[in-house]
Amino acid sequence: MNRLALELRYWEIVYHLVNREGMRVVHFSKNGKEVWIEDDRKEPYQIIRFAHRDFDWSNELRSDIKNTYERAKQVRKQLGLRSANVINLVLAQYRPVDSYEELIDRPLPFTAGGKHQLRTILLPLDELSATFFPLATEWKLHEMPSFLPMDQVDEEESVIRTLRHSVQQASEKRVEEERNVFLHGKPYLTYSLLGIIMAMFFYVELNGSSTNTETLIKFGAKFNPLILEGEWWRFFSAMFLHIGIFHLLMNSLALFYLGGAVERIYGSVRFFFIYFLAGLVGSVASFAFNEHVSAGASGAIFGCFGALLYFGVVHRRLFFRTMGMNVIVILLINLAFGFAVPMVDNGAHIGGLIGGFAASAIVSLPKNNYFFRQLGVLVVTIIGIFGLITYGYSQELTGQSYAVYFQVGREHIERDDLEGGKTYFEKIIDSTKDVSMDDEIVTGSYFTLAYIQANIGDLHEAEENLLITIERDPNLHEALYNLSLIYLEKGNLEEAYYYVDKALELQPNSEDYQNLEKELKSGLDH
Repeated sequence: MNRLALELRYWEIVYHLVNREGMRVVHFSKNGKEVWIEDDRKEPYQIIRFAHRDFDWSNELRSDIKNTYERAKQVRKQLGLRSANVINLVLAQYRPVDSYEELIDRPLPFTAGGKHQLRTILLPLDELSATFFPLATEWKLHEMPSFLPMDQVDEEESVIRTLRHSVQQASEKRVEEERNVFLHGKPYLTYSLLGIIMAMFFYVELNGSSTNTETLIKFGAKFNPLILEGEWWRFFSAMFLHIGIFHLLMNSLALFYLGGAVERIYGSVRFFFIYFLAGLVGSVASFAFNEHVSAGASGAIFGCFGALLYFGVVHRRLFFRTMGMNVIVILLINLAFGFAVPMVDNGAHIGGLIGGFAASAIVSLPKNNYFFRQLGVLVVTIIGIFGLITYGYSQELTGQSYAVYFQVGREHIERDDLEGGKTYFEKIIDSTKDVSMDDEIVTGSYFTLAYIQANIGDLHEAEENLLITIERDPNLHEALYNLSLIYLEKGNLEEAYYYVDKALELQPNSEDYQNLEKELKSGLDH
C-alpha cells in the first residue's frame, strides 16, 4: 500500500468520528497529518489525538509520544478538561523495526496516582479493521468507519480532498452553531435598564441624597415596616435605586457585562422575565431575612449569574470552554464578600441567584423547550415566592427596623423639620412594649423627642420624657441640662438648679452648664 492509501484511511476515520459520530475538532495541523478531536458526546469526556506517520525506529515513536504528552497537557487545560484521558492514535503503514511494544502498552499518567492518562495505540494499516474494532466498542461508536476497497478507488487524492473538505465544513458548521448560541439577541433591554437606573439615581440626588435613608425610603427602597403596611411595590422599586455612586457604578458595570451576556443568549423577552423574577425573589428574600433598608439591582444581577449557570447545565461543555470558570470564580468571590461584610444584603444576592436560575429554567433556552419541566419549575417557584412572603409577614419587627426610624428622625432634625422627626420617635416609644430594642435607641428616642417637644413649646411632655430619659440613664448629662432649662422656663428655679448641678458633676468643664448654674444661683439668692 502506498502513501495515498495511508492518507485515505486516515481521512476516512476522521470523517467518521466528526461527521458520523458528532465529535468536535479541536485542532488541525498545517500539514494535515494530525488532528485533535474532543469526544464530548457524553461523560466521561476524552481527547483523541489522531495522526498518520511511519516510524522506522522505536526511538522515533518514543519522541512522538513525548511531544504528544506535553501537547496534551496544554490541550486539556485549554478545553477545561483537566480530568480527561487522552488517546494518542497513530495510523502507520509500517511498524518500527525494533522493539516498540512497551511504548504502547504503558500509559503515561498526567497526575500522581495515574487516574488520568495518555494512552498510545498503534494502528498498522494492514490490520486496521481488526485493531480499530475494539476502539469502536470502547468508545461506543454507532458503527465502524466505512473503508473504501482500494481496488475500487481510482483517484485517491480526489477522495481525500472530498473527505477533508467535508470534515472542515462540519467543523466550521459546529463552530458557527456554537457561536450563534451566544448571539440569539441584542442587549437593547440591558441598555434601557442601565439608562433607567442612572436616570433614577440622578433624580434621587436632585431631590435629596442617595445615601440618605429617608430619601431612599421615600423613593421606594425596601423597608420592611412599610411593606408590612401594604406597600408591596417596594419589592420592584428597590431594584432601580442605588446607595451612593460607588454602588451605582459597580452594579451598572456588572449589569452591562452580565445582563448583556444573558440577553444575547436568551433574547430580550426571556431576559425581561429572568431579570424581574430574579429581582423579585431577591427582594422577597431580603424582606424575609433582613430588616435593613436596602436598595439596588444586586438581586437581579445575581439572577444573571443564575441564568448563566442554567446555560452551563444545558450546554456544559460549551459553558466551560468559554466563560464557565470565570463566571463561577466571580460568583464565589461575590458570595464570599457578601458573607464577610455584614452590611451586604446576602439574602437578596442568594435569592436573586436562585430566582435567576429558576426563571431561566421556566423560559428555557431558545429552541430548547421542555413544557412539563418548565411548568413544574414555575409551580415550585411560585410556591417558593409565596412561602418567603408568608414567612416575612409572620416575622415580628425587631429593633433593627426601629433603629432605621431613629436614623430617619435624626435626619429630619438636622433639616430643622422637628414635626417630621417627632413622628418617628413617637413610633419607637409606642412600640417598646411589643418589640425588644437596644436600650441606647430607646433612651435616645425619649431624649430626642423631649428635645423636639421643648422646641415646639410642649414643655410638660418634654419634662416627662426627660425624667424617663434620666431614669434610664442617670449619667446622660445633656438630659439633666435640658431638664434644668425646662424648669427654668417654667419658673421652678430650685428644680432647675438641682438638675444643672447634677449635670456639672458629670461635666464640670462645660461653660454652658457653669453659666446656667451662676444664673440660677443668682436668682435663688435674690
